[in-house]
Amino acid sequence: MSKINLLDSSVFNRIAAGEVVEKPASVAKELIENSIDSGATKIDVEIADGGKYIKVTDNGCGMEFDDLQKAFLPHATSKICAIKDLNAISTLGFRGEALPSIASVAKVTLRSRRREDDLGGEIEIENGRELKCVQTGSPIGTSVTVCDLFKNVPARLKFLRSDRSEEGDISSLIQKIILANYKISFSYSVNGKEMYRSDGKGLKEAIYAVYGSNFLKEHEFFHSDMPDIVAYGYVNKPAFSKHNRSFQTLIVNGRCVSNTDISFWIYNIYSNYLMKRQYPSYVVFIDLPADMVDINVHPSKMEVKFVDFDRLRKMLTRAISDVIVPEVAKPKLIEIAPESDADDPSLSAVRQRMGDSSEVNDSRRNAVFTVSDKFSDTEYPKFERPKPVELHAPPSDVSDIFDDAEPTLPSFAINQPKARQYELFHDLVAEKSGIEQDFYADLSDRKYCGKLFNTYIMLEKGNEIVMLDQHAAHEKLLYDKFRKSVDDGNRNVQDLLVPYIFEVSADEAIMLEANADEISALGFTVGRLSGNSFSLSAVPLVLSDIDLKDFVSVLIESLKKDKLSKHGFLRETLMQSACKAAVKGKDDLSEAEVERLIADIADKRIDLFCPHGRPIAIKITRDEIEKWFKRIV
Repeated sequence: MSKINLLDSSVFNRIAAGEVVEKPASVAKELIENSIDSGATKIDVEIADGGKYIKVTDNGCGMEFDDLQKAFLPHATSKICAIKDLNAISTLGFRGEALPSIASVAKVTLRSRRREDDLGGEIEIENGRELKCVQTGSPIGTSVTVCDLFKNVPARLKFLRSDRSEEGDISSLIQKIILANYKISFSYSVNGKEMYRSDGKGLKEAIYAVYGSNFLKEHEFFHSDMPDIVAYGYVNKPAFSKHNRSFQTLIVNGRCVSNTDISFWIYNIYSNYLMKRQYPSYVVFIDLPADMVDINVHPSKMEVKFVDFDRLRKMLTRAISDVIVPEVAKPKLIEIAPESDADDPSLSAVRQRMGDSSEVNDSRRNAVFTVSDKFSDTEYPKFERPKPVELHAPPSDVSDIFDDAEPTLPSFAINQPKARQYELFHDLVAEKSGIEQDFYADLSDRKYCGKLFNTYIMLEKGNEIVMLDQHAAHEKLLYDKFRKSVDDGNRNVQDLLVPYIFEVSADEAIMLEANADEISALGFTVGRLSGNSFSLSAVPLVLSDIDLKDFVSVLIESLKKDKLSKHGFLRETLMQSACKAAVKGKDDLSEAEVERLIADIADKRIDLFCPHGRPIAIKITRDEIEKWFKRIV
């Protein structure tokens, strides 16, 4: 008897569903991407019961009646024709297993009509069996309703998480899709309550709809291009960070994706300005020819690889650094928040969008963000994503970058030269801090007004006061001095009077011996005694005050992570040494010592963040202080 069986469609569709329909969010993703590929300008998404009910409606091109049944056959797709198409996929979805796989584990109703047809069609399939397929009246576009997801697949159903958790995954997906497709209007409802609405009027409006006004205020716009690559988006100011990576959105050729290399390098750009366990937040777009990126790394198409990542890395590093480096020379501006949610109707929703559930009134959790008048096209130019397949040279003027650039610029800018218009755009879109351009030149002119808690130095000028953290400022000065010594190749070594003896595990001993030359090149003398005992007998002169126990821990951890370099291991060690040697908070500095510290800050023009990412300077205006005392409202 033959042992090889030809599987029935009801079986192989469920096998395919295991890859395509991982969870409710996977279903929503497939359906929404189909709507985007259809050319829709408006997409409505409704979910209920933790995503076991999903409805996606669009105004796209629609389907002809004869194609309704074909759409649910295995390997059926309108988006690729031959094997060569796999190497240059330009649509979001292309798998032919998506619809039949979904229909094999749920009840699916699809209605669709093309603009040129008088009648549309409706097909209904439940757990792989067609129930009906008829012509009927239907709006232009397509509507797909998925009910009872996994109802007849108990093994999958029991592994779903709570409704709230599954809804959270879909909501996170919707956020990124709105950002990626900022020219499409979206509405998103959960259990009958509208959660998000975007009007498709541009990137700023999409970000506002998803994250709120505070996100825009704390982020800077960047743009860079090469003949075949365009990168742009919003990245956080150094003084603003998040406690996780969920506010990091990468969009490649219109597709929300993940790439650990991009995430690492953007983190690396910010590494000198972030506190531990804090991460940058961003919405970054990369457009490039389809054959320069591989989207088939994973069946879900969420991971990508780049053909020439090194060139892309350099481009992003330069572009993002250009917008955030000027920000590190500005004191953090303190602003007075509204006293209650009643003063700012969007405050509760902002907290919810930004991941802070504290003080959010339950009755207002479902507040909706919609675009306000301040984001109208008459005030802000719209950024238009160039099509990578058509981009052969850097834009020659502003009209290559901005949609309807001249009509949307203010009247005073329209008659300016094109290059000047580009500058005016950045002046309009970038958030203004109100802080003078050269903080350091201004620092020596400020009047010293004393100290607060023997920690914060207060300097007054005009209608504002700047407060300096004496420990953070001195720590940064020392850290820069130590790092310069190392970067300049200063090999002065301090022999320890008594070598430091430490024990490691067998695996760690192997790592230490294998990296002995690299450790020595950094100025440390580490030798094996016997067994798993080692001695540390010399350190770089600039690190003569380090805590040896902590140093060994950092060394071992760096070896495990394969990050034994000046920018990894040495950075941690230099930070440790600078922190230990710096004046402390509550140290009572004399006025002469304060003046010397201020003079050094101005002379060295240090970044206004300590090595751990804490701000060094805070600015408070007179208006803000008078608000405290109700002198002004």
